[in-house]
Amino acid sequence: MGAFCVYPDEYRPRRPKSTPLFRLLDTHYEEFRDVYDERFSKRYGFWRPVIDEVLTKYNQCGDFHYGFARIRCKECGAEYLRAFSCKCRGFCPSCSKRKSLDLAIFLEEELFRPVPHRHWVWSVPKMLRLHFLHHRKLLPKLCRCAWDALTIFLHEALDHRNVFPGGILVPQTFGGMANWNPHVHALITDTCWDREGHCYPMPEIDTTDIKGIEELFAGLVFRMLLEENMISEELVKNMNSWKHSGFSVHRGSSIKAEDEDSRKTLSEYISRAPFSLERMTFNKGSDTVLYRGEHFHPTLARNFDVSDPIEWIARITSHIPKKGAKQVIYYGAYSQAWRGRERRQGILPKAEAAEDSPSSQSCSSYSRRRRQQWAVFLKKVWDVDALKCPKCGGDMKVISLIEQPSVIKRILKHLDLWEDPRPPPIPLEMVCEPDADYIPWQDDVLEIEVG
Repeated sequence: MGAFCVYPDEYRPRRPKSTPLFRLLDTHYEEFRDVYDERFSKRYGFWRPVIDEVLTKYNQCGDFHYGFARIRCKECGAEYLRAFSCKCRGFCPSCSKRKSLDLAIFLEEELFRPVPHRHWVWSVPKMLRLHFLHHRKLLPKLCRCAWDALTIFLHEALDHRNVFPGGILVPQTFGGMANWNPHVHALITDTCWDREGHCYPMPEIDTTDIKGIEELFAGLVFRMLLEENMISEELVKNMNSWKHSGFSVHRGSSIKAEDEDSRKTLSEYISRAPFSLERMTFNKGSDTVLYRGEHFHPTLARNFDVSDPIEWIARITSHIPKKGAKQVIYYGAYSQAWRGRERRQGILPKAEAAEDSPSSQSCSSYSRRRRQQWAVFLKKVWDVDALKCPKCGGDMKVISLIEQPSVIKRILKHLDLWEDPRPPPIPLEMVCEPDADYIPWQDDVLEIEVG
């Protein structure tokens, strides 16, 4: 090794073991697993093995004992280590922030068209939210209902059945207090296109039109839940008689085509983590978790919530998505099928034709940069350069990835950084979660949290 430094002077890596979330899980996670069936299975469903998998990875996130990269200066040979991250979806706040930044950069550099965009939000009533908790396959279908409601309205308003805007829809499951609240966030273009590449401006949409889109959305959600045998015709008839249905559609103000910062901020917002470490406090003495919401909560009549630690763990782990579940869905002019056709027809501009998705294997400028994208993210968030040598100011680069346990132990012992790790918890017995045969009506509805 060259001259070793724990980290560059400007770069201060996070210390996950000092966070309130790590201390909470370290203290109470095993108890949470033991009491889950008794206390939480009725509210949150049967135990999901993905919870164990994600939290095991989270406990290893940022820990040198589970692997690291060696980063060395090309000029003077100074080097430091950077621990691997867990890359968990929908739980780890640090990795979720990285994924949000990754999405924002991809959308801005590879996908967004030079037209105005708007933020849309579709919400469902509390009476129906529990169905999406017990049957998570419904979440992408909720996005489809939102998209279909908007496009049906546009086709009627434009009197054209073959035009579509570009849509980026994200199903979110959490409210301001990390409670279960399934809804859909979207970035929608203020321009529509037909299959020949002709543009159509978005029609004027007033309050009456929003109400119409809301009614379309409600009807599509009811139809979807009826087809899935989740609700009864009697419940639909009863809810349709309500003065306030509980369905909601929000249409934000227009974001100008040249307003790159607003688009990036919104892209990060719609794909953010279910909770924030900055708003969370774990008081080990009183054994409580205090969480400060982003906004004043009208039902709780305050902007904070105090929870039992076991209850808080159950609440935040309920937002962990299923394996392989789509977190970002592209529709209309932003879908891969649409963009692929435009590329073949020579309609898609060269800047947009480079790559269809962040996971594409094509060698675009974006995909080449992703190898060291973590350093770009650090610079954007903390204004520090993790690849700048602290000794000579030269450029640093990753020279190797250390993953073999024996090599990790030898290097960490040499640097006096080794600690004997605790063994992981024994996995719980796997239980198959029921599908459409479990219908949470009546009594279960009373278990829904306020949101």
